[in-house]
Amino acid sequence: MSEATATSMDDTLLAKWMRFANSTIGSKMIMAVTGMGLWLFLVAHLAGNLTAFLGKDTFNHYAEALHANPPLLWAVRLALLVGFPLHIFTAIRCAQINRAARPVEYAFANKTPVNPAATTMILSGGVVLAFLGYHLAHFTWRLTGPMPEPFNPYDMLVKGFQQPLIAVFYIAAQILLAGHLAHGLYSMFQHLGLHGQRWTPGVKKFALVVGYGLCTAFSAVPLFVMLGVIK
Repeated sequence: MSEATATSMDDTLLAKWMRFANSTIGSKMIMAVTGMGLWLFLVAHLAGNLTAFLGKDTFNHYAEALHANPPLLWAVRLALLVGFPLHIFTAIRCAQINRAARPVEYAFANKTPVNPAATTMILSGGVVLAFLGYHLAHFTWRLTGPMPEPFNPYDMLVKGFQQPLIAVFYIAAQILLAGHLAHGLYSMFQHLGLHGQRWTPGVKKFALVVGYGLCTAFSAVPLFVMLGVIK
């Protein structure tokens, strides 16, 4: 009897969670929360990448310190393994809900500085996901790209970005990611209620500056490797 009651309670909780996740509000909330988590990861990742400007020893020390802390490393990996699929699923779900709610386009488009990114969020997200797979294969799993002998993270970074195709692919992915992030950040503030004549102009500018600024900083590493500043 007690086992049946426990099972019934679990089923009820699971059913409630599934209904919430499939709802408009639930999907948008999950997408916003996972998006913010991915934002925080990108900021932390960028801080590590920029240590390349401080020299070989500093960058290698950062990489060694990161891998010397397995609990932190695996916590981040597990969060990404959960967060990425949830973010993608809820993004697709929100797009389906929006299309079902408005099968006919508006007579007059609402053009904003983030509008082009808004119309290509699924496409840019797919390209960024493909880039992430290659990026992991190169810098984490070491399955592709030139590898230094003896191995160290800094020389792997430099040798990789000295290959024009790798560097250009990385920068191109950052351009797509910038638009994706800018629109995502703008949408998140909208869902929090920060829209209207008072908030919208400032939120748009903030989203564009932060999204494109973050990706410009990421692009600086391969760019300066190609220019010979980082070598």
